[in-house]
Amino acid sequence: MSEQDLFLKFIKKRIKDEGISGPSMLVTLFGDVISQHGHWIWLGSLIEAMAKLGFSERLVRTSVFRLVKNDWLTTKKVGRRSYYALSDSARLHHEKAAKRIYATQFPQVNTWTLLMPVAVPEGKKEPLKKQLQWLGFSLLASGVYAHIEVDKQSLDETLMELGLRGAVIVWSCKVDGPYSREVLLNTVTESWQLAEVANNYQELLDAYRPILRKVSSGEMPDNETCFLLRVLLIHEYRRVVLNDKPLPEDMLPSGWEGAEAKELAGKLYSELALPSLAYIKDSLENAQGYLPHVSEGFWQRFYLSKDIAQP
Repeated sequence: MSEQDLFLKFIKKRIKDEGISGPSMLVTLFGDVISQHGHWIWLGSLIEAMAKLGFSERLVRTSVFRLVKNDWLTTKKVGRRSYYALSDSARLHHEKAAKRIYATQFPQVNTWTLLMPVAVPEGKKEPLKKQLQWLGFSLLASGVYAHIEVDKQSLDETLMELGLRGAVIVWSCKVDGPYSREVLLNTVTESWQLAEVANNYQELLDAYRPILRKVSSGEMPDNETCFLLRVLLIHEYRRVVLNDKPLPEDMLPSGWEGAEAKELAGKLYSELALPSLAYIKDSLENAQGYLPHVSEGFWQRFYLSKDIAQP
């Protein structure tokens, strides 16, 4: 079996073993790729790209329909062709999540943001909970959410979108004294399930270390396979990192697996960036033709702006 076949076997096995669904993979494809190339893509290109990941045309069409119905995608027709983009609300979700997915550093401060709902209507409690989790908040105690270094703009936008700016109390505070710090550390270690998160990071490391070794040593697959690997990597990394609870580095366990996973994801993404962009440029279409050049913001992801230059 050739090296190329081994890469493709790895991709198909990961998708099968992890039970990755069509809608979930499409959300990753739009967030990681299409959002950086003009936002819109032809349905035929989606079908082609997803076929290489093992998803049938029928499944792609069903998944797209479901995402439109759930306001994750928006659609337009030009002639007989259908085109899709992230909806406005989904784009906002992605922009908030991207700040965590593609970050290279852990929080360096010890100022906590606490949020307590005080007058949230019953119908908005669950949407608020989901939005706070998306931003990286976790339940610290009954009715109190905590975050070590929240993006204040994203939080304010979220509360405004939900119409809840006058329904919650937000504090900025620091932990006072070593005893409180120890209690806090014990609390978050148990209630935030750090052991489970560490196991998820370790599984990711075990799967992708051999891939990084291969591409770093020059065993680079073709452009299309690099594109598929990039999408799969971000899909799997996204699922783990968005379930992680941001903590300052000095509160993390020694040898925290998340640190190595962050480094591995950044290095592998950097290796795959240029060949994947070449595939996108020559293969995926919108209403104007092939997708436009990648946005400037793309080069701020991971280590891209440091290690490689835009073609």
